[in-house]
Amino acid sequence: MIFKEAATLDFKPVERVQGHKLVKMRSKRKRREAWTGVLYALPALALLLLFRYWPLVFGMWISLWKWGYVPERFVGFDNYIRIFTEDIVVRDPGAGLQLGEVGQAFIVTIFYAIGTIPLTLLLSFFVAYVLFHITKGKTILRVLFFLPYITSHVAAAIVFKWIFHPSVGLANSAVRSIGGEAQQWMTDPDPILIKLIHALGGSWPESIPIAFAGPTWALGVIILFSIWSSLGFQIIVFMSGMTQIPHDLTEAARIDGARTWNVLRHITLPLLSPTWFLLSIVSVIGAFESFNAFYIFSGGEGGPLGSTMSLPLYIFRSFYVYGQIGYASAVSMVLFILLLGLTWLQLRFGEKRVHYMQ
Repeated sequence: MIFKEAATLDFKPVERVQGHKLVKMRSKRKRREAWTGVLYALPALALLLLFRYWPLVFGMWISLWKWGYVPERFVGFDNYIRIFTEDIVVRDPGAGLQLGEVGQAFIVTIFYAIGTIPLTLLLSFFVAYVLFHITKGKTILRVLFFLPYITSHVAAAIVFKWIFHPSVGLANSAVRSIGGEAQQWMTDPDPILIKLIHALGGSWPESIPIAFAGPTWALGVIILFSIWSSLGFQIIVFMSGMTQIPHDLTEAARIDGARTWNVLRHITLPLLSPTWFLLSIVSVIGAFESFNAFYIFSGGEGGPLGSTMSLPLYIFRSFYVYGQIGYASAVSMVLFILLLGLTWLQLRFGEKRVHYMQ
């Protein structure tokens, strides 16, 4: 008994020392691994800081200056005050409150988003659902639907402009073939709603700015082109989401007597909610940042009468055409905050409806 107690007393300090050394070795190894990971990540982190975050911070700084092609003077929040007091709403002594340039560009962007996001999501889901369930020619059809997404937007937009050419375009040829009148698709300044009201014998109220009457033919063509060009990407994403749905669930539902609509409503749509959620966020951001189509179809002018002047195009013209770099940076910061708010709202209220597979 005495020898046993003595052995225990002798070895306990040794065990503590060895345990302490083991802990120190593990902590050193963890620190070494952490620093190794940081060193591997440094090149990507440097590129991210240089090309993603530094332009954002520098743009915020420029927005506080009266900055032409060179810095002139620090003006604080004057550029932002100009946006909200002069360029969103303008007080006209004769006509009352009217939309300013920023306000009209914002309305155009809203109409564009409303026209593209729901239609693209619904069409892409429908096509993806059909492609996912057909058996013959699936690969060829996938490639055909994805081709517009990888085609040069500039080249495709030029082709679209020729389709809607007032004299030799296919669109007017089709309209004439059914007895209609040729349209000035890209130059008619009257919104489609006003045309419909006039056709029914009514008139648009003078107290409401025409910008609220909806898109013109030109903006409608841009919306059509954007749907065509982005459909392929969303189809692929939807089909990828459908492959993640367990086949056993749909088979069990069909064995229990569920019809196609019930399977779609109670299994496919709920389990595709993460895909819908992702695409809705990406689509909203893409719609408010859309530039190429507006620039190509309007020649960078935003016509007719500003009906295709989106916010990104307005920022571009303020920056490069008029040399108002500080003011353009302020408008871009407002757009950034707007998108940040919209994304937060989607995350705040949309994620509650998302069903993740366990």
